[in-house]
Order: sequence, then C-alpha cells, then structure tokens
Amino acid sequence: MKQSLGEFLELAVAYIIIFFILREWLIPIMQLTNTGGFQLFLVFIGLSLALSLFRVHPLLSGFVKFGYITWFIVFIYSESPVFSGKTVPFLLAEWKGNMSSIISGDFGQVSDAFRTVLFLVLIWMLVYLIHHWVSVRKNIFYFFAMTVFFIATLDTFSDYDGKTAIVKVVVLGLMMTGVLFVKRLWLQVDATGNVVGKWRIVIPMLVSVLLVSTVAFFLPKTGPTWADPVPFIQGVTGQDGAGAGMKSVGYSQDDSQLGGPFQGDNTLIFTASSRDRHYWRIETKDTYTSKGWIVSEGSFGKNVYETNTPIMTSLQVGPPENERQIQLDIAVSMPFLIQTYGLLSVSAQNSTLFIQDEQTERMTIEQQIDASKSLSNYTLSYSEPVYSMEQLQLSFPASLETLDSSFDRFLQVPSQLPQRVRDLAFAITQDKTTVYDQIKAVESYFRTKGFRYDKTQAAIPAENQDYVDQFLFDTKVGYCDNFSTSMVVLLRSVGIPARWVKGFAPGTAGPMTDGLREYRITNDNAHSWVEAFIPGTGWMEFEPTIGFTGNVNIDYDIQLDSSEQEELVQPEQKPEQPQQQEQVSDKEQAKSTFSFDKFWTWLKKFVYVWIIVFVLLIISGISLYLQRKTWLPKMHVRAYRKKTADWSTFDSSYHVLLKQLSRIGLRRRDGETLRMFAERVDASLETDEMQKLTAVYEQHVYGKDKQEVDFMKLKESWEYLINRTIS
Repeated sequence: MKQSLGEFLELAVAYIIIFFILREWLIPIMQLTNTGGFQLFLVFIGLSLALSLFRVHPLLSGFVKFGYITWFIVFIYSESPVFSGKTVPFLLAEWKGNMSSIISGDFGQVSDAFRTVLFLVLIWMLVYLIHHWVSVRKNIFYFFAMTVFFIATLDTFSDYDGKTAIVKVVVLGLMMTGVLFVKRLWLQVDATGNVVGKWRIVIPMLVSVLLVSTVAFFLPKTGPTWADPVPFIQGVTGQDGAGAGMKSVGYSQDDSQLGGPFQGDNTLIFTASSRDRHYWRIETKDTYTSKGWIVSEGSFGKNVYETNTPIMTSLQVGPPENERQIQLDIAVSMPFLIQTYGLLSVSAQNSTLFIQDEQTERMTIEQQIDASKSLSNYTLSYSEPVYSMEQLQLSFPASLETLDSSFDRFLQVPSQLPQRVRDLAFAITQDKTTVYDQIKAVESYFRTKGFRYDKTQAAIPAENQDYVDQFLFDTKVGYCDNFSTSMVVLLRSVGIPARWVKGFAPGTAGPMTDGLREYRITNDNAHSWVEAFIPGTGWMEFEPTIGFTGNVNIDYDIQLDSSEQEELVQPEQKPEQPQQQEQVSDKEQAKSTFSFDKFWTWLKKFVYVWIIVFVLLIISGISLYLQRKTWLPKMHVRAYRKKTADWSTFDSSYHVLLKQLSRIGLRRRDGETLRMFAERVDASLETDEMQKLTAVYEQHVYGKDKQEVDFMKLKESWEYLINRTIS
C-alpha cells in the first residue's frame, strides 16, 4: 500500500528520535571498549534507518548495507585502497582465518575485523526490530525502557558518566511515546488520515515535553536517596581492596606486585602554581623481582635539611640565575615531600625538617613544633637543568665499563629473566653508537610496535610468568608501570644503569595568574617513569609511556664540520610521484563506479532513495569537512609510511604538518619566523619535536650544504606531532 505524506512525516520524526536514542547506546560502547570510528558507526545507523523509512526493497537494502560493511572493514583494517586488487584477497583471508578459529573453538583468535562485522550485523538486526515496533506495534516502550536500564547500569558499575545521557533518553523517549500514542489513538478515532488534526496534538505535546524537560534540567536537585550499591557489592564479592578486584589509582608505597586493572579516581591531591610544567618526583626503587619493585638491602644514610637550606640530590640543577619558585597547596595530607627536577631548597612554616633517604631519595616531613598538624603548603625553589646534546653524543658505551660498584644495584635484573627480553634489548640498541641514543631507542620502541595504553585491560602475570616479559611479548597493553618497568629492565639488560621513579604526572593545567599557571594534580595523575645514567651527564629522566610527554630541556649545541655536511647533499627528487599516484587512484575510482551502471535503470524508480542518498552525501561531506583535522592526518600518516624517507618526502611532509597545525588553530603569524613559530607550537603541544623538524627544514631550504640527518627519526618525530594534533 502506498505511503501517504502524513505517514511518511510521522515515521521521519520517529526515526530521527530513534537515531539519537541509538546514538546514546553507541557512545558508552565506544568509550568503554576504546573503539574508534564512532562517526562511521553512526553513518551505518542512519543509513539503516533511512532505508527502512523509505521502504527500500529488502534485496536492495541488504545490498547497500552489505556494501557499506565491506567498505567499512576494508577502509579501517586494510592498508590498501578500497578499490584495489588487494581487497578481495584481504576479505577472503579474513573469512578463512576467522572461520577456522570458530570451527576449532578458539574464539579468542577471532580478528577485530570480524568482531566489527558482527557488531554491525547486530545494529542491522536491532534497527529491523525497532522498525517492526514502530511500524507494526506502534509501541516503543520496551526499547525505551531497555535503553534507560542499559545506561543506568553502565553509569553505576563502570567509569561511564551517564547522567546527561539518561536525561536525553528520557526526553526523547517521552517524545517518541507521545508520537506513537497519538498514532494509535488516531487510528482508532479517525481513519480519514487527517494530517492537520494529528499535528495539532503532536506539536503541542512535543513543545510541552521539551519545555518541561528544560526547566527540570536546570532546577536544583537533591542528592541520591539510596546509597551507592557498588561498595556493598564489592564488599560482598571481596573486591573492596582485600580481594583481587580492580584497584583504585593513586600513589601507593607497595609496588611488589604490579599488574591488574585500575579504576579512575579524580580526588584532588595538591595544587601547584608554577611558570613551568613539572613531573612531581617522590622516590626511586632499584630492585626488580620479576613481579614488581622493592628496595634493595644495604646500609644507606639519611640527610636532614631545614627549611630554606640547599638540598643535595643525585640529579642535575640549572644555573642559579634561572632559579624560580613553585607554590604547593596540599589537599590531602601526605608524609612525603613533593619534589621537582632541579630542586634547590624548600620553604615551609612551623620549623619543618625534611629527612632524605639516600637510597630512594624520598624525603619525609617532620614538624618540630606541632607534629599533629599536617603541612598544608610549602614553596619549592628550583632551577631546571639543561642537558647539552654535544655532551650526550659523547656518551660512548665503553665508558659504562668504568663505573664504580655503587651502580651495581641499578643494573640488577632477576636471574630468571627470560632470554628473549635480553635479546630484544640488544636488538633495539645494537646499531646505536652512544648511550644516549640507545636509551632513546628503547624509549621510542613502545610507540611504534603496537603497544596500547589502557588502565582497565592490564593483565596480572601468572605465578611463573615475568611481568615485563608478559607485557613485551604477550599483551602489549598496560599503563605507566608496564612501560616504565619494561624500559628499566631493557636498559639494564644492555648494561645501562637505570632506576624506576614514582610520583605524579604534571596534572591538569588551569588559568594563568601573574605569570604563574595553576596545575591540579589528582589521584589519576599518579605515575611512574624512568631515570637512566648517562656517562658525562649523570641521571636523566625519560618517559616511555604512550600518551605522556617528558619534560627534559636539551640544548642542541651540536656543530658539524663542513666536510660532513657536503657528504649529505642529495639531489631533489621528482615532484611528479604524488601526482602519478593520484592519477592511478582516479582511474581505479572510475572503474569502481562503472561496475554500478547496471543498477542505474532500477534505481531511477526510487525517487526517495535518490533524495536520501543526496542528503546523506551532503551530511557526510559536511561531517567529513568538519572532522578533517582528525581523519585527514591519519590518511597522510598512512601514505607517508609507505614513502621512501628522503629530502623530497621530508619537504612535503613538513608542509602537510604546517597545514594540520593551521587546522587546529596554530597558524603562523605575519612576520613570525619558522623558528619562533616552532617554539610556540612546542609550547602549545608540550613537546620539542617541532623545533627539531624546523631546524632540519631551514637547513634544507636555506643551507648550501646539508648536514647528515636520520630520516627515520625525522619521520617518527613528524608522525608523533601529527598524532599530538589529533589528540
């Protein structure tokens, strides 16, 4: 039976509401599973609803959905273009491999691509079920109730905050229920199809729901009537801290058993007012047990410092003329002192003493006048150290053999450490000529080998399993403890002294007042990193954890001889290569569109299909344009990974980076030199990679002689900056 305009408009309104309800289903799934491609899943939901709305023939509808799923899988999981000769072999290999895993019962080996297909098919079935509820039953209550229950459950038992989502779903559900109720009522009262009469009821109902919901949303509300059930359930199941359940993040003194998931805790620990960004250091540990960290046995002394007296540590400090202050306001009482790199002295009231453990460099607080009162605030004086790149490049591995026995505890590894960990350490560092380059190679290893940062998916090693070995070769998923411990063990395996450092990450930057920026440090900022010893330089901090950036200041004071620069002059590469690739891509696209010509006559019969396709194309185009700062850089990264690392590639990639920086608001100002612009970019992104790239680019453009450069390192720095602009 032909669908009237009134029925079409009613269904359109209902499907728009359903789209936004399904969006609230999708958001927590994406967040809790760390799944990307949110917009692509939304497009599939919209496409499925549109095909149902326009009553497209089931065969054509299935063909369109199947085509979209195929494109989705190839676009996300294949490194080749969608319309290429490698697409069919890729799909066949995925199908064969996953079917073998399912038949053999090894479901853990099912690929992510196949899981995505199953999820899209589930959405397909859900949309069909909703279409039945709306079109036939004229009742959406069960779906509405399930949505509220689903979001409320996730809000209660996971990290997902569903307060706003529940409000949205309730409002949308009330509107949807009202529209369908009017539909059922009108079918019983009037069969004439009076469209105007229906909307006289529907429109006031929609306006009333929106008005009442808006007022209710902004009105003050009382606290919860019932207590949170999660602590009770955790206590009954032994997951309240005494059992083996998920731990809460925060600073802990016991690190003997690392591993396992953590749940977030945004409790404020302290606030810092400073001109600079800092890592907040508390202590180091030196003995790795294959499960965690302990402090080695030995006779170590303690140093006592009074307020405003110089404090000695094993770390470098900057020049006296660069001395600055940090004001710390402590929100949670702590027995230890918050330190920073370049620490000179501490100023506090009430005749406070600071007792330093020479073994761990942990400093405890002791108040002489009133020990019952905690130290709520104090001031750190510091001068940030600056490391000379020229000095770092003189750190030859042979100099490690002259270190005295006091460094032995920083070379300790368990006797049962798996040999493949040692082999990996040598493989990473074997072609590096300096200790500094070896350390940087280990630090950057985790960013390019498929490792993933996740607090909730970190595994606990079995009784006979090494913590580092499990992370490096089995799971590759973890948080700061996994990354930092692994880096220390890898460095020690090649004879480089290293120690494990605990403290807090820089925290959340707040407003600026009188030249000082406020940083809020919470339990979520509890962190661990690495300090390695470099001959001729001393102890230096390094940050291996994915998603975190270190805070090291390096003076790039290297000067090369002109003879070295002449050896590196390379001829310009042909600029026609990218154009040729674009032409090939255009030809492939032309072939792909030709394969759909046989459907042209059939599709002309469905006017509504063309309308919805046109609307979807416009919406998709606008969405892609608005999101270009996210997806376009990813395409550039994939493209440049396949190109040869040379001057031509570096030149074009540098201009791509400039365009991406402009998209996120970091545009080069009039009269601003590239070097000044690079400093501003690094300050904004909290890195120093842009200055490195710019220095090489200026030398490439303006220098007559080109110095030797490591194009692979430049490519890694470029890719790191691109990813920083996306995040």
